[in-house]
Amino acid sequence: MTDLKTDQEKAEDLKKWWKENGTSVMLGVALAIGSVLGWQQWQAHKLAETEEASSLFASQKKQADPATLAELKQKTGSPYASLAALNAAKQAAETGKEDQAKAELQWTIDNTPDELIKQVASLQLARLHISTKDFDTAKSLLNQSYSTAYSSLIDELKGDLYLAQDQISDAATAYQQAIQSSGGNAPRYLKMKLDNLGLVNPVSNHDKTGEGA
Repeated sequence: MTDLKTDQEKAEDLKKWWKENGTSVMLGVALAIGSVLGWQQWQAHKLAETEEASSLFASQKKQADPATLAELKQKTGSPYASLAALNAAKQAAETGKEDQAKAELQWTIDNTPDELIKQVASLQLARLHISTKDFDTAKSLLNQSYSTAYSSLIDELKGDLYLAQDQISDAATAYQQAIQSSGGNAPRYLKMKLDNLGLVNPVSNHDKTGEGA
């Protein structure tokens, strides 16, 4: 006998293998094709959704519209929803609607997938709480962890918080720290905030030593 199979025997073996495995092979091919088509459809859907969100955001930025904002908020995965909420908060704050502005900022914090947008919203919310004298909430927000890019702004807001509570020396120290944190690029108004306190070589109450508890 020989180990070499004839063409007929090879054909019979192939038929047998196909009979046993053909269904699973075809199913695998179908799944592979379906996966490719499904991915392409998903990509097309996300692109269309992003374009729609971009258009809605452009409209919302020009003129605040609650219906448009609500539609954007349904697309919480899109950064445009968060940006639209920030814009709505800005417009509300400018028209004296602090509670509405706070609500929009809180929505952004709770829903945005972007960490930097969340931090911006948190700092803006802290600013609002300072202006409405909700000092504990403002302090809590300012004590959270932020990118070092916001160091100067955080120190400035801490200065505003101290000033709002008539803690003048601490406010001056915070403003000085904000100027130092800016790396020599402190805005002029920040120096004015410090100068307006009228203190020379301010020392924070937290820096004083040798005093009783």
